[in-house]
Parts: sequence; C-alpha cells; structure tokens
Amino acid sequence: MPGSVILAIETATPCGSVALVSGEAVLARAALPGGRQASETILAAVDGLLRDSGSPLGGVSCVAVSAGPGSFTGLRVGMAAAKGFCWGLGARIVPVPTLHALAFRFPFAGGTVCPVLDARRNEIYAAMFRWEDGGCRRLLPDMAVAPDVLPDRIAGEKVFFCGDGAFSFRSLFRERLGERAVFPPEGEGRPDATAVGILASRMLRDGAAADVRSLVPAYLRSSEAELKRRG
Repeated sequence: MPGSVILAIETATPCGSVALVSGEAVLARAALPGGRQASETILAAVDGLLRDSGSPLGGVSCVAVSAGPGSFTGLRVGMAAAKGFCWGLGARIVPVPTLHALAFRFPFAGGTVCPVLDARRNEIYAAMFRWEDGGCRRLLPDMAVAPDVLPDRIAGEKVFFCGDGAFSFRSLFRERLGERAVFPPEGEGRPDATAVGILASRMLRDGAAADVRSLVPAYLRSSEAELKRRG
C-alpha cells in the first residue's frame, strides 16, 4: 500500500538487522550488535530506528519478518518480536522467505542467483532465483542439502552465489563449476532487513499477509535438540 510504513526484521543469521521501509524506499536501517543475542538488542534497535527516522511507532502498518530457513534461535526471536509488534500495533504481518529476500538484494547479478546459508552439520540451505523483468522469480524451492549436492542442481550457466554459505564453500563451488561460479566481495552478500521490507511491500500487493496467531518459521529441518530427543 503506497505510503504505508513497514518494519522489517532479519534475524535468520548472526548478522541481524532491522529497517523501516515505505514502498521501495528505505527510511532507516540498523544492524543488530554482533556477539549478542538478538533478543537482547532488537527492541532497542527498533526504538533507535524510529527515533532517528522521526517515524512514530503508530505509523507502522505492517511488520515483515525473515521467516526462514536459518538459525533456529534467530528465527524464533525474530518471529516472536514481529508478532509482539503486530499485536501491540494492530499491524499486519508478512513472512518473507529468507533465501528469497537474500536473492532479492542482487538485481544487478543478471540471470541466476543462488543464495546459500551455512546450516551446520555439513548441510546448507539453498534455493535458486532468476531476475527477469524487474522481478526475482523462484526457480527451485528452498532445500537443505549437503554442499557437494548443490552444484549438480545447477545447469550450464553462470550463477551468482550469495550468503555466508557461499563463502564457507566457495572453494568447493569453484572447483565444481569453475568460472561459472560468481561471488560478491568478501563480507557482502548477507541477508539484510532492507530487502525483507522491500520484498514484503511487493508481496503485500499479492495478498501475502498471514495470520499472526498461527504463523511459524520455516525451519526446513528439525533442530539439534529435537533430534536428540528422538534419539
């Protein structure tokens, strides 16, 4: 909705951030302090955003949250914070797929974008997207796979890798794909709340708002604690 303000939350990885977005415009952005739990910093970060941008909390009509896959703890914290804001403000909530928002950051890549997050336990979260006609279209669903499986899913074309998993397994992807594997500069290409917010504004036009009470993160796999309980 034109003119509406979206509060965007990205806590799917240790590099968390929050942002205020209106349409395609970024009003303010703040990184969450590294080395601390997002639950300890997210409220202060949002308060700082609103203060620095001059936007009243009551002006937020929608909360966009990075909904996974990603860190189990980070996703739970982000989702809980997003729901809290929605209940307090009477705002809508939009769950934004983490990998889609990550690919959405790179329209200049041209062609295929492959966001990759390190899922630990020798697995990665990955998906495939293509930028066409100003939109970021999904080619493959989100998946949790071993790193050496991913290159087999890629056709004979150049692929722009992004995300922390792209750097963790860069040598493997380069060995398997050669010059077809393209990467952003070291330290860039990570999830960001600004992309979550802008993508959410597009998703809203397609009726992507969800039910606050029933919404849960998209984990893709069981947590380590759940696996231990089953064992």
